[in-house]
Amino acid sequence: MSMFLRNMGLLVIATLLGAVIGLERERQGKSAGLRTHSLVCLGSALITMVGIYGFGPFGGGLRDPSRVAAQIVSGIGFLGAGTIMHEGLTIRGLTTAASLWTTAGIGLAAGTGLVWPAIGATVLVEFVLVFLNRLEERYFPHKDVVLRVTAIDRPGLLGEIATIVGELRMNIVASDINLERGESMVRIEIVMGHNMPAAGSRATHADLLQKVLALSGVLRAEVDNW
Repeated sequence: MSMFLRNMGLLVIATLLGAVIGLERERQGKSAGLRTHSLVCLGSALITMVGIYGFGPFGGGLRDPSRVAAQIVSGIGFLGAGTIMHEGLTIRGLTTAASLWTTAGIGLAAGTGLVWPAIGATVLVEFVLVFLNRLEERYFPHKDVVLRVTAIDRPGLLGEIATIVGELRMNIVASDINLERGESMVRIEIVMGHNMPAAGSRATHADLLQKVLALSGVLRAEVDNW
């Protein structure tokens, strides 16, 4: 019974540690959030236990539980790849994919009974996701502001949007146009550099959205990375 309670305790710890990381991702509105990280950490811990205790001895009493653990490390890459999205000129989800991979490692540690390393790693992950993110945004800004517009295709639309961006003193870095639904709909993506003073203002971005949505034919507009 003591072994049962010990293993159940490790599974509970793994689930909670995964939830701590997933909660931060959930608050950021990421596709892989609270439940995903909890299940990844729990599953990693469980599979690790299966590798240690679930198979009988073979080869003269020798067993190699690290084989199962190795499959977790490589297999989690497929789940992480599912969180990475390529949207026009931008790529999103890399940090979430990395947090999933690290969460799997935390589950491995918990499954083998390395509770304190697992807790320490969770604290460090939170440090990276929360504190270093704020530090990066304040002292090393590199995120571009992305304007995405879905509209009915018509001549001059891109020029009107570019005029609004220019009036708000934003710098256009790149743009991309994709026709959809038999060329009747158009999806426009404009990347604006972070080096302009106006690019960091929430009020400016709200003003940008208001003016773009007021244009004829515009059905949807959103600003990302602000």
